[in-house]
Formats: sequence, C-alpha cells, structure tokens
Amino acid sequence: MNRYLNIDYTYHTHTYRCGHAYGTDEEYILSAISEGYKYIGFADHGIFLTIKEEDGGRENKYFDEYITSIHSLKEKYAGSAEILLGGEFEYNKDFDWYYKELKEKYGYDYLICGQHCYIKNNKMEYYFSKMDDIEQIKHYKDDVIAAIKSGYFLYIAHPDLFFNRITKITDEVLNVCREIVEAAIKYDVPLELNCGGFNWNNHVAKQNGGYPYPNDAFFKIVGELGAKVVVGIDAHMPKDFEPRKDYETINKMIKDYNLKLIKDLRIKR
Repeated sequence: MNRYLNIDYTYHTHTYRCGHAYGTDEEYILSAISEGYKYIGFADHGIFLTIKEEDGGRENKYFDEYITSIHSLKEKYAGSAEILLGGEFEYNKDFDWYYKELKEKYGYDYLICGQHCYIKNNKMEYYFSKMDDIEQIKHYKDDVIAAIKSGYFLYIAHPDLFFNRITKITDEVLNVCREIVEAAIKYDVPLELNCGGFNWNNHVAKQNGGYPYPNDAFFKIVGELGAKVVVGIDAHMPKDFEPRKDYETINKMIKDYNLKLIKDLRIKR
C-alpha cells in the first residue's frame, strides 16, 4: 500500500517506447514496488497500426517488443507484485475490432482511454490546436463519452485534459464537464485524477492557484454528482512513483470535493 496515496495499484505507467518517457521497464517496476504498489500496470501509448503519427512517438516497431517485455516481467516478479499489460488508447468506433484483438490475441489485461487526438484522413489530429475553442472541446467531450459507452476501457485518463487549452471557465465549459461526469456515472466508468498534469501550466490555472489537470472545477463537479475516481501516476520516469508534493494536492482534492476514490481497483479478465 502506498502510504501517501493509500492505494495499492498503479495502472498508468509509460515506457521509453512512447518517445517521451525514460528508463527501463524493470526500473519502473522496482520503483513502484519500493513505494508499496502491489498491482503495477503498464499502459504505454497505443498505436493504430494503419494510422500515421505526426509527433514521431508511439512507433509501430516497438509493438511486439513492448508485449514481450511486459509478459516476461510478469513472470519474473510474480512473487513480489502483479504486473499487468495494458495500453492507453484514444477511442474510435472504427477500431472496435482492434480493442478486442489486443486482449484476445496479444494478451492485454486492460485498456485505459487517454483521448488526446482524433483520426482524420488516416492521421491523428490533436483536439486542442486553438485556445478557447469550444467546438474542439465539445468534439473531445463527445469522443470521451463514446469511449465510456463502449465498455472497452478500465477508466478514463485525465478526463479534464481540455483545461490545458482554455483561459476562462465558461458555462459551456462546465456543461462539458457535467456531460462527461454524468456518462461516467451512468456506465460506471471511473475518472482519473492524473498526477502528470502537475507539470502543465496556463493562464486559468495560475489565476485559480491550481492546475489544468487534475482541475478543481472539473473535480468539484465529479464530487457533487458522485462519480468514482482513481489516481493515475502517469509515470514517464521511474522516479515518478517517489513521494512528491503533488500527492498532498491529490489528497486535498479527494477530501475537499468528497471524491469516491477506488482504493482497491482490480483488473477483471
């Protein structure tokens, strides 16, 4: 059990293969075990084998290597922790067959939805190319809700991601929050308090003394409506599991907004 967050699972862990993370797979495991985690899941950024990636990350050539490495480490650390193979994917209904295949053919234990991009003309396009673009934010919201309804995902990673591209919180923005939270409740899909967002900054976050994500305005609504939440380290380096001041902020949000934290999230195969 991690003594700072009071949970024994961590399911949002990346690897160097995504192009913006560092360290070996084993180093992540050793760091997580040392901090009290018993259920350690890798959820590196997933790739759609037929789609072009503009940012150079998530390269196809690492697909088999990633799967082989995590399966091997499962066996090696079986006596110390449960190691799980997962992936962080955007949702697109045209790839329903692929989400199924990842579990049935490649042995993925779970998927989480991290909706950064959408597919257009066989390419991945970022939702938030402009600041304060409510239409892009609504597009994001619609796709996140579709992911929630799909049943493929263990939880929604950083559901409040869009706050990193707004300068003021309007009624339309708050309505987007409510629609996402209401869908999460209806389909019983948890929403993630994402520790990776503490590295971001923007105008509205500075004004409010907070962060784009995990965002106070969003999780205030989560608490009011009663959706379930999980904590995601979103580790991009092995040391991300180590104690840091961000954990105090996470615990304060859970207390202040009366959030329903799942303390024993288990993977159902």
